[in-house]
Amino acid sequence: MDEELLIRFLTHTCTTEDIKAVDNWIAADKANANWLFEMEKIWSLRNELRFSEKKEIENAYNRFLGSISKESENVKTLNMINVLKIMRYAAVLLVISLITVYFYKIQDNNVNAFNLIEVPKGQHVSLTLSDGTKVILNAESKLTYPSEFSGKERSVELHGEAFFEVTHNKKIPFIVKGSFLNVKVLGTKFNFRSYPNEKAEVTLDEGKVEVESFDFKNKRILSPGQQILYTPKEGMRLINKTDVSLVKSWTTGELSFQNKRLDEICAELERKFNVHINIENKKLTKEVFTCHFKNTVTIDQIFVLLKETRNINYKIKNNEITIF
Repeated sequence: MDEELLIRFLTHTCTTEDIKAVDNWIAADKANANWLFEMEKIWSLRNELRFSEKKEIENAYNRFLGSISKESENVKTLNMINVLKIMRYAAVLLVISLITVYFYKIQDNNVNAFNLIEVPKGQHVSLTLSDGTKVILNAESKLTYPSEFSGKERSVELHGEAFFEVTHNKKIPFIVKGSFLNVKVLGTKFNFRSYPNEKAEVTLDEGKVEVESFDFKNKRILSPGQQILYTPKEGMRLINKTDVSLVKSWTTGELSFQNKRLDEICAELERKFNVHINIENKKLTKEVFTCHFKNTVTIDQIFVLLKETRNINYKIKNNEITIF
């Protein structure tokens, strides 16, 4: 695989064409898939590389080059198996050195340095970006953003849910990249929900936003109170009237569900209370509820209400909840 494509894949900056190329490469040979899996494991060590002393890494890399030189002098005395082993480990070390160079390209230019915020279950976090934009991140969310914005756009990447209050700058648009949708604004307030394996949602509170699907096939301009729902299978759906105060109620610790299925509600409860919920009877997953809870509510109080509303029961043991 091309080294640049490998780095784009590991850093989640692939284009649609890149992803197709990787998929085809993996499908062509199982060995390719195994090799890529090994590279992803190596990539997981990137934080150790990022926080290592630069001189220490340079010394290790020089030792690596010296060992390669010595091995080349003695390669004629090695059998083919050992040669293949050396080639394999050299390839792995080469990828590590490429990854190291990649991080130093970022770190040597402070303007392009990126930060990552990860919010665990049961919490939400508020932060202010370098341009003054305020962000509230929901539980089990990740936000990647630059230490300083530069260039012709202010770009961040979201996996999870966040409420943005974007500082206005008509010359430099603010772009939020999600799993399936990208949101482009100049200055506004909106809620963006982009959890894996869930429907993507963009709800506008103030101003205007441009919402575009990751495959560039769908695009909408939203006005306040409008909401976009999107899945790759179902496409983009516009809801003209949405109670934004309920959509963003999570920012104050409250919970609000409007015609939500039980499985969707349970996914939200798992994030907020850091519990695991099992629905024994799968027919119950499609049961629909509308309810609102204050930030002082307990998980037991929520299930008491759900039990009274529908023909369901539950049991709680430590952090495990079973619905039947």
